[in-house]
Amino acid sequence: MACSSLTEVPSSLQYLDKLEELDLGFCYNLRSFPVLDSKVLSVLLISRCLDVTMCPTISQNMKWLQLEETSIKEVPQSVTGKLELLFLDGCSEMTKFPEISEDIRTLYLSGTAIKEVPSSIQFLTRLYVLDMSGCSKLETLPEITVPMKSLQHLYLSKTGIKEVPSSLIKHMISLITLNLDGTPIKELPLSIKDMVCLEDLTLHGTPIKALPELPPSLRNLSTHDSASLKTVISIINIGRLWFGLDFSNCFKLDQKPLIAAMLLKIQVSLLTPSIFLLSLLLASSHFRNVTSVLQSGEEIPLGRIQMVLPGSEIPEWFGDKGIGSSLTIQLPSNSHQLKGIAFCLVFLLPLPSHDMLYEFVDRSYVHVYFDYHVKSKNGEHDGDDEGVFASQGSRALSLNLKTCDSDHMILRYELELVNHLRQYSGNEVTLKFHHHEVDNRGGKVGHEIQKPFKLKNCGVYLHFDENLLADTDLP
Repeated sequence: MACSSLTEVPSSLQYLDKLEELDLGFCYNLRSFPVLDSKVLSVLLISRCLDVTMCPTISQNMKWLQLEETSIKEVPQSVTGKLELLFLDGCSEMTKFPEISEDIRTLYLSGTAIKEVPSSIQFLTRLYVLDMSGCSKLETLPEITVPMKSLQHLYLSKTGIKEVPSSLIKHMISLITLNLDGTPIKELPLSIKDMVCLEDLTLHGTPIKALPELPPSLRNLSTHDSASLKTVISIINIGRLWFGLDFSNCFKLDQKPLIAAMLLKIQVSLLTPSIFLLSLLLASSHFRNVTSVLQSGEEIPLGRIQMVLPGSEIPEWFGDKGIGSSLTIQLPSNSHQLKGIAFCLVFLLPLPSHDMLYEFVDRSYVHVYFDYHVKSKNGEHDGDDEGVFASQGSRALSLNLKTCDSDHMILRYELELVNHLRQYSGNEVTLKFHHHEVDNRGGKVGHEIQKPFKLKNCGVYLHFDENLLADTDLP
């Protein structure tokens, strides 16, 4: 409705016996309204009406109620009888967890002053989403004694939660999302590895010191700005993470096991058992903190591995190294056996200005692209062979890079690019890294939209598979 001059709803509204939905959102000066006893009214929105201090008297047939950013202090149980969706985000006067019916499916309580969650929450057998992010006075969670089979998304960011009870881990068996960023949590229960449905774990900005073994179902792990993080026990699913591993501003982190494990992940599906064991022995000094060895034969589902780490020292296994934003390499004669290619980019600060980043909610994506130009053996460019890999789709190399406090490096392994390079055995290839200047909606701006991405140095690692045959792999 969005009528800023509306102060009260006319009493005649209660006689509209066929009214099913009522939207009073953004009616900033709304103070009062009549009893809404319509038996068919099932959806009511009174959001961002700061002068509303009491929950309206409504029909018990209500299924969807939005009261976010109002000044109400409680929601009577008589109101919540058949509610399936309740939105109380930003109701800063609310200090008590509402009494909810067992029909509730979605419950948003972020930004409220609630101090505790009752143990009875475990009996809400249909609860699907619980959002309590920003509830800074919430410091503990209840013990859970029965399986909560329906709960899939739990948001606890910026709460005062210091500990995740092991009973919660045990009984939230269907949890897909667990958001703990900005909390004072220092450790996770070892049993978190048994959360077989968990895909999204957010821990950035926490004082956590070590990551235990994590479930192989994990697809997104956010740990940037965790200044106390020192060890990562297991990264068995490094190749399955959608956005890779972002350890930016984790300055205490022991990087060697991570870098060694990334190399093994790249090589392990191709190694024979004897060579695989030899590689483990050679890298054993880097695996003191790694308790789960990467499984032989495991593929890289998304065709890439990505990791961001503090530092500027390119690992030794990157054979070709260069200074600045471009690098020229010589492809060997057996390039038809290329399996993949890895990059290590050490970027300079500050990063591209704000108008060159893509903003999405509270995150900034830096899209780094690269062109490759093939130089023929006789020293002349073969115009037909030149191509721009970025034209095949944008690749976001990391999140929140603009917040980095010192030199960082991006390690990325690609499978797709080699499909283009295999045919150029023996030729010289020049790689140039750049970004596109975009506005805050991702649209290109200006006349010179392609700009060199300022790098301190860079490295390339060519990964070969002796089982690939020239006659079957050339395009």
